[in-house]
Amino acid sequence: MKFTRYLVCGLLALALVAAITATGDAQEGRWAVGGFANYTKPVLSLSDRFGHTGKYGATLSYAPGTSSTIEVEYHREKFDNGKPASLKFPYGSSGTMTGNPEGISKMVVNSVVVNGLLFVGDENSTRGFKANDFRFYLLVGGGYYHYKSVNKNLVYPNQAADVIDLTLTMDEQVDKRFAYGTNLGFGVEAFVTPNMAIDLRARANFVVGELRPLLIYDLDVVRPLSTLDIGAGVKFYFWR
Repeated sequence: MKFTRYLVCGLLALALVAAITATGDAQEGRWAVGGFANYTKPVLSLSDRFGHTGKYGATLSYAPGTSSTIEVEYHREKFDNGKPASLKFPYGSSGTMTGNPEGISKMVVNSVVVNGLLFVGDENSTRGFKANDFRFYLLVGGGYYHYKSVNKNLVYPNQAADVIDLTLTMDEQVDKRFAYGTNLGFGVEAFVTPNMAIDLRARANFVVGELRPLLIYDLDVVRPLSTLDIGAGVKFYFWR
């Protein structure tokens, strides 16, 4: 089922690219493939659950001219060592602070989105496609995100014994779903050769999803899933 959603999103993206291709100038139209690596930091309520991580992926782009680009991207990110596995909680009437020695808290996010890149500046600054050219752009996009958050091996907190049994754990807790999301940002393409560019970008990402609250750890519900990332990629352009 999840692969069907990714496929539908990808086909819609390719249909959009095909429509633009049909109306574009055949002499100017260019395709590109590329790869990206990003530093990602959770913000808002998601920052209470996880720290920074890496985000990696690939892109397929079509530039009908020199002023805009349509981009289809896939990215994957994995958050490890999250809370509540790393937090302590009070146990019993004594309020002894107890941790989860075998606790695991993690989340994996996969995304397929379509981005529009609008290059800004005068005609000369948006031309590109020759060595040492720089093109600045604004980016807006949206698509499907699939996330799976798992908490397991968490010690059961409501035991009756005076000394807590650390081997008595709760059932695994899983939050997962497909959700829509959007991203906004800006960046710059720096052409090394007429066919290869370094792409640097920063953006904010918002996913319409949530993670359940965990009150024993004083963690409220997370909604939406929000991150900021800074990334660098390489694009290889070729003519249609």
